[in-house]
Amino acid sequence: MKLQNHPYLCAGLCLCVVLACAATPAVFLAATDAASFKTIETVPDPYTAPTPTAEDYYILRQLAARAQNGVSEPAAEPAEIPRQGPKLYISAAKNLSTMDYADEATRTEVLDALNRLAACGAVPQAWVDQLPKDTDDGAEYRYGGVYYNLNMAFCSVDSLGFVTVRWFDGQGQDLYTQASVTIDSRTGTVVEVWFSLPADSAPPVQLPDEDALRAFAAQAGLEGLGDWAAPADSSYTCALYSANGSALIAASTHPYTGYDADRCYYSLTLQAEM
Repeated sequence: MKLQNHPYLCAGLCLCVVLACAATPAVFLAATDAASFKTIETVPDPYTAPTPTAEDYYILRQLAARAQNGVSEPAAEPAEIPRQGPKLYISAAKNLSTMDYADEATRTEVLDALNRLAACGAVPQAWVDQLPKDTDDGAEYRYGGVYYNLNMAFCSVDSLGFVTVRWFDGQGQDLYTQASVTIDSRTGTVVEVWFSLPADSAPPVQLPDEDALRAFAAQAGLEGLGDWAAPADSSYTCALYSANGSALIAASTHPYTGYDADRCYYSLTLQAEM
């Protein structure tokens, strides 16, 4: 029988040969995979997820830089004064006469941040509510021949971009910081909160619980450190510490005597341990 006389049969045979050739690699790979799946091999160095550190977090690098460069010089002069390089860090102004009035956008951002912290229990809402309203009339304080409106918020910025907003309280000739909030201008992270009110008018304060402190860590984007826990050897009774990030969150409240007035303070901070 001649194939040329049977074209359909010839075409069918050719198709079978092509399909057999095409299927050969798939059959080979399937057989190889089946053999591999039945073989168990121990990986010499199994993968482990890296432990997060302070270097992995922008805000902790910022806080460490501020703490490192903001250390005061020793009181005693050394025998030889070392050659001084350029100053790498310039702290924010903290006094009424050296700060500027805060603009509306800055005041709004800080107040919104405080209210979010109050909503999660990290700061006392009653103390936030007592902050002065920004008006052009009301309490004034005279210093160095200049009158300052104490109903307004004041603002300053350090060289790392931390913005400090303060409200002041004048009692007679004395001036107190009623509230001070430090926030990172790039991320909006609150790193310090301080309130101070006259003891006879300060609402009672309940220190934040662990959930509230964790919420404060969360607003800083630090949940990923994964090891926040109460520190074993700390003078703070309300605190969380992360060994991975070398970071401490601490809250405290206590009455104190400032000048001639009895006052009460509330403090909440995020610190990078050196």
